[in-house]
This record gives sequence, structure tokens and C-alpha cells, in this order.
Amino acid sequence: MLHFAERRIATTKTVRETEAEAIAFVIGTTIGLNSGKNSADYIGLYHGNAALLAESLEVIQRTSAVILSALETPAAETAAQQEGTGQAVAPILLKKTA
Repeated sequence: MLHFAERRIATTKTVRETEAEAIAFVIGTTIGLNSGKNSADYIGLYHGNAALLAESLEVIQRTSAVILSALETPAAETAAQQEGTGQAVAPILLKKTA
């Protein structure tokens, strides 16, 4: 989303990579992924820092919200469908791992 927007022309690679990784971190954390230090290491690789993250916070929050809302809608629809059929997600996952 960010790499192909008009903002691409107005920002540096450091800004783009820092924002993209911060957004990936927010999304991953929200859905339960643990990236450990990977995001911080990646941002450091592109010379991003706390000041740049603070400057980009609005873009990071706005873009993360758009992505999360897009993920939320299908998840809610799936849950509603499973509720109607009496299926539950956890028992299905337990069967696969057992």
C-alpha cells in the first residue's frame, strides 16, 4: 500500500521501509504473531530510529487500521458462518494437531 502510493515519491527508502515494517509489526502483533526483535532489527538495517517512527506514527496508525479492518470483516463473516453451522474453530485446529 505504501510503496506504490504518491507518498513514495516524497519519502526516502528509510522512511518507506521503517513505516512498512512498523505496520507489519502492528498487524502481526494484533493477530498474535511474535516477531521478537525482527522488526527492530529490520528497521535498524535501514537506519530507522525512534524519531522517524514518531514522525511516521500517523501514517503507521492509519494504514494499520485500514488493513486490520479489512482482516476483521472476513473473520467476522467466517465466525458468523461457523456459528450458524455449529462448527467451532478450536476443535478443528485441535483435531489437526492431535
